[in-house]
Amino acid sequence: MPRRLAQHGALAVALAIATFPTGVRAAEEPPPSPSPTPSPNPVAERIFARARDAWRTPTGVPYLRYGALVRYLHNGHVFDNWWDAYYRSRDGALSLEQLHDIAEEKHRLGGVPFSIFGFTFFDTNPDAEPIRLDAPRIDPVSSFGILTRGVLGRSTPRASRASPTPSVTPSSSATPAPQPSDAFREIAHVEASTRDYQIDLAGTDRVVGVPALHLTLTPLRDPDTNRLRDLWVDPSTYRTVQLNVQGLLGAKPYDGVEWTVRYVVLGGHNYVQQIVADAPLHFGLDTSVPKFEFDFVDYHFPSEVPQFTFDHSLVGPDRS
Repeated sequence: MPRRLAQHGALAVALAIATFPTGVRAAEEPPPSPSPTPSPNPVAERIFARARDAWRTPTGVPYLRYGALVRYLHNGHVFDNWWDAYYRSRDGALSLEQLHDIAEEKHRLGGVPFSIFGFTFFDTNPDAEPIRLDAPRIDPVSSFGILTRGVLGRSTPRASRASPTPSVTPSSSATPAPQPSDAFREIAHVEASTRDYQIDLAGTDRVVGVPALHLTLTPLRDPDTNRLRDLWVDPSTYRTVQLNVQGLLGAKPYDGVEWTVRYVVLGGHNYVQQIVADAPLHFGLDTSVPKFEFDFVDYHFPSEVPQFTFDHSLVGPDRS
């Protein structure tokens, strides 16, 4: 009899413990505290802030026209695809019209591919176009997250104040800054905050033959949104000379590699000149492209562009 009572007593204690496990464990095992945020590097933070301020000056031009080239290498053959591009500053509208070379396209689109389950094992035309390209939907004045697009010189022009048209050739001479407008239109998602990244000064590098301060940026949160990884800044003007960004165009395979972006100065303002993939791009199951780049060339600054040019344009968040 005492043994049976002891068994009942042990069972009651076990039931009592099983009834309140959460409270006991919560008291004994507090949730782990988040890892501390690294202390900011004051020198690097100041350089980044100056570089960001350098982007705040509006370009003062109502329209851009330029040639957009997509160039890539496949099986030893270089493929060039051209677009005629127009950009409208006040709202960031972008119009792209692909240019066609009939003879070249007849050569590249000829032949018959033989494939099984999406894998091409033979093509009668070795120089056939291997991939379907996306249009270069890239803002020609993008800072790639240093500032929001709404601050990058997109302003509603003042009717009473004419803005100077910059030269179409790179120049290091000083150009009077145009007067900014009161109204800005937000057409992007993110502006880089210094605490979105841990920013460090890696030293001074030579970029296209000139010295530049090299900042490294490690995202403290949301790496898919905070995509900057490296920034090279002119030490005298704090203009962005070059940057590295993780992902482009928001689609595969472009979003899976880092890209190096270089700028050209026209009329005292930065414009995208070249964007190069830092690693091979893989299209589908069987197509690897070892070299891929975008080139923006032959910038012009028309004072007027017909409205219908932008009737089917891309605006703001639809682009990189």
